[in-house]
Amino acid sequence: MVNQLSRVERDAIISKVIATVERKHFDPQFDKDRWRTVVEERRAGMLDAGGAAGFDSVLSELVRSVGTPDSGFFHESSRRKVPKGLAARFQYCQPNECAPAYTQPSDAGDVMISKVADGVGWLKVTKFPGAVGVDIAKQIDRAVQELNGCNRLIIDLRGNAGGGLAFLRVMSYLTPERIPVGYSVTRARAETNYSKETLATFDRIPSQKAALILLALKFGFRDDSVSIVTEGLGAKPFHGRTALLVDQSTTGAGERIAAFAQERKLAPVVGGQTAGRLICCSVYKISHGYYVRIPARAWYTWRGELLEGRGVQPDCTVPDGQPASQDVQLDRAVDIVQGL
Repeated sequence: MVNQLSRVERDAIISKVIATVERKHFDPQFDKDRWRTVVEERRAGMLDAGGAAGFDSVLSELVRSVGTPDSGFFHESSRRKVPKGLAARFQYCQPNECAPAYTQPSDAGDVMISKVADGVGWLKVTKFPGAVGVDIAKQIDRAVQELNGCNRLIIDLRGNAGGGLAFLRVMSYLTPERIPVGYSVTRARAETNYSKETLATFDRIPSQKAALILLALKFGFRDDSVSIVTEGLGAKPFHGRTALLVDQSTTGAGERIAAFAQERKLAPVVGGQTAGRLICCSVYKISHGYYVRIPARAWYTWRGELLEGRGVQPDCTVPDGQPASQDVQLDRAVDIVQGL
């Protein structure tokens, strides 16, 4: 149970939320004057909101007014998990928040495979749980190994709800080389004359969780801006004969994969336009057990394209099929890879 706060305590919390948003919000074009005007217009209502739930609600609405639907204000006693340490730095879109209808647990888990035609493998990843994703990366490796004998591959990211950095493993299976993918930039770094080539580089998902301490030492004491480079996993029989499936509920990490494949011309993207929700959010402690979740790092493709709000437009647009039993998007993807 959240204790009732005094008016003085509420005022201090509001002030700290204001300062955190102004310092950490991802957009270098963020209009501080407009933000402060909105705050002052709503401040009296926030101070007088009825009960803890009312206070939480009006402050969360304020934060979302300059953020994304994933932004908000909440107490640690709520059901929302508060990431800490390394997870707080590398948390992107929380699994099950962006597209809950598509990410319910299944008997097959978060990674599913099948052989959908002669020599054509199907790999579906529903989300990328974990900050760095050691476990999910291993599941993806096993899935690819079990598709041995397939010289064509369909990677199904429809409904992918995002998650942590394990999206790098899927990207790395698209190319044998180590090549830049994209980069995320904090507000502080975006307001400087920075170079993407000088950002801290994340280029490998460790095979053991014990190695996470090394990542914490590498990234834990610097600005959160980071560039992503593929792991260089070597040649695969399906390289050049791969297609990606996406739709309107593909968010975050799934969109980054699709944008990378499209920008580098590694695989055609098939299906529907993605959600356009690639902003990287972070959670910051306020006081009295409260936290604020706001966009903190803008994601750019390596060529500098910002896809937030626009998403990825497929190379081959295929509407959802009717009846539901007929997966016309998958059928089209099979036709495409068989022609590669």
